[in-house]
Amino acid sequence: MRRALLLSGVAALGLAKLGRAQTAIPAPPPAAAPLLPAAPGSTSPPVGNVPDTCAVPGELQRLQFALPRMAALLQDKEPVRILAIGSSSTAGVGASASAHAYPPRLRDALVRLLPGADITVRNDGIGGEVASTTLVRMRKSVEEWKPDVVLWQLGTNDAMRHISVEAFAETLREGVDFVLGRGLDLLLIDPQFFPGVSSEDLYRDFVQSIERVAAEKRVPLMRRYAIMRYWDALPRKVLMLSPDGFHMNDLGYLCMAETLAGGMAQRLARSAAAGP
Repeated sequence: MRRALLLSGVAALGLAKLGRAQTAIPAPPPAAAPLLPAAPGSTSPPVGNVPDTCAVPGELQRLQFALPRMAALLQDKEPVRILAIGSSSTAGVGASASAHAYPPRLRDALVRLLPGADITVRNDGIGGEVASTTLVRMRKSVEEWKPDVVLWQLGTNDAMRHISVEAFAETLREGVDFVLGRGLDLLLIDPQFFPGVSSEDLYRDFVQSIERVAAEKRVPLMRRYAIMRYWDALPRKVLMLSPDGFHMNDLGYLCMAETLAGGMAQRLARSAAAGP
């Protein structure tokens, strides 16, 4: 009951699945409509001071699989330690300050959405890393810091450096097994969308590889690629990228954090409603 009360008030949302040949992205609002119309059941409304531009269709925000360790800790009113690890998107390259990277903003959003929760988010992002290099660091960080939840952002640099999808998927499975084998929650974050990608078909191969492994291992996935494509297709453009056209800017990181926090809170609310 305490868990349900802690997480009450957060609406459940739907999930759309990426296709192999073409990633399925919900159609943006028509040009004549407001920027992000609040159609009932279709778009998650902003909370607090979140910009309207951060709103996305519910099926893009929804996390399919649970975060059981985090849910149990919240139920027992225990602290939750979250390790955010990955490359430049985690480090916050493109942001005006380290405080504007997604991990600290995620912490702020989770505390707002989960009243009374004691949450710490550690930023272990290092720009330029491929998944295999991050995995080495992740093993060390998990053993030393002992988080409850690991957020693993990956895929962009592997695709850009033409690492084989097969080798990437093997590294991903190894990392997933490592985290789950220690009884921790794991949430995957797939690559960002950026208009200048040289080979979108190859890039989507990595996006879809992450989706397949997430489904296979039953771990939640933030569909960042699909979410950012949705934002990019809006009739009134909103700049989510820094001047380099690749890394996210302050608004992009804010929207990433708010979208992820909303998805996590909603997933936890569904777990609370389901009971033990």
